[in-house]
Amino acid sequence: MEQKQPSQPLTDLSAHEHAMSLPMSEVVGELVALLGATTVAVIGGVTETRAVQQWTAGREPQRGHVLRFALQIARMIAGVDGDNETVRAWFGGSNPRLGDAIPALLLRSEPLEKVQAPLMKAARAFAGR
Repeated sequence: MEQKQPSQPLTDLSAHEHAMSLPMSEVVGELVALLGATTVAVIGGVTETRAVQQWTAGREPQRGHVLRFALQIARMIAGVDGDNETVRAWFGGSNPRLGDAIPALLLRSEPLEKVQAPLMKAARAFAGR
């Protein structure tokens, strides 16, 4: 049986270019594949995953810039261990580099301008570990 090789994380530049070049429906689709619809709903600031499904069908989310940034970070982290569990754990877990805050909740509750730099710094540190 062939063993799966872990994929390499994208650099912050290539992750940025990837997240910014996709149509929003694909951004949301990738986020759902990486994080699950519930976490994408949290990041997108909605209470139902039905809204996330509507975004994948072409409806524009109000917080598209936050979703693109979340995809950038997720793609930076995704290859570290070769599975989505690492990405889900990073977004949903308490992060000591962020004062023990949870990244998904920071993205939901704080303006992106306030949390973008600390989240990027924490993601870079984790991806480069």
